[in-house]
Amino acid sequence: MLEQTEAIKLIVDTCMKVTPEDEVLVIADDYARPQAVAQAVAACARERSAKVVCMVVPPRKIAAEEPRKTTEAAMRAADVIFMAAERVSISGHSTVHEDLAKKGVRRFATNGVSEDYLRKSFSLQDIMEMKGRSERLAEVYTQADTVRLTTPHGTDLTFSIKGRRGTALNPISGIIVPDYAEAATAPVEGTAKGTIVFDGEMDGWGYTLSKPLVLKVVAGRVVDISGNREDADRLRTITAADGNANNIGEFAIGASHTVPGRLSGTRYDCAIIGYVHIGLGRNTLLGGATLSKIHIDGIMTSPTVELDGKAIVKDGQVLV
Repeated sequence: MLEQTEAIKLIVDTCMKVTPEDEVLVIADDYARPQAVAQAVAACARERSAKVVCMVVPPRKIAAEEPRKTTEAAMRAADVIFMAAERVSISGHSTVHEDLAKKGVRRFATNGVSEDYLRKSFSLQDIMEMKGRSERLAEVYTQADTVRLTTPHGTDLTFSIKGRRGTALNPISGIIVPDYAEAATAPVEGTAKGTIVFDGEMDGWGYTLSKPLVLKVVAGRVVDISGNREDADRLRTITAADGNANNIGEFAIGASHTVPGRLSGTRYDCAIIGYVHIGLGRNTLLGGATLSKIHIDGIMTSPTVELDGKAIVKDGQVLV
């Protein structure tokens, strides 16, 4: 069992802010690593005299999949929820997740985290730094109209974010802990055009891409996918899941300076400072207007991002 590391205490005390009055739900999928993390978080929350209930659930196949009814009922009864998954988050981008956010339920998660990772040192100063960075980026999004994204691998994509808010995700605001941070927004539907080249990985697949995936985008939709045959076929199947699965649904910049700057095949790669990910499918959690059964993110390294013609990221270096 994972011991009470400083990271676990940081998650429970600083991120989740657990109190004796809280009904805390701790959920893990049925892989060994998430269960070890969940047990450590539950034990720490019990030491704070919180009322803790633990659940083990089947792994989720893809983001936007709704939790099972028994899981949903438990989530809706909780004040604070901690979710540990191996690849795909327990509830992200689902209707239940959005409802809980509106209700004010505090939600936190780890994805693919190892026990060794949670034995590292994490400081409050680092967390506040990434909180500030993600919030500044989100504010810049909110004030901008147009985005141009390019990479040396061939990405050249433009889209509108006029009227869309930026969302800062960090260990204090919730979602992924202990040191995940990004700033995200929802491109205006129908405005994205150009080429996307995912040269890193597809979130939830568990491995880095052996060959980049190239996506042609017209009027806000992915209309063609090429690359490694197996990976391209897999992504084609996902983007054909329903009528909105090929929507350009999310744009985000990683804002964590403590996540190691190398691809590991886990969700934390999306948080690497200066990396960009584009999400396909559902985007209502981020202020968009598109529902879908899927949400999947693809990562790009060394990006340059211009908002209204001004660079905020240059060759992977965040300038804000």
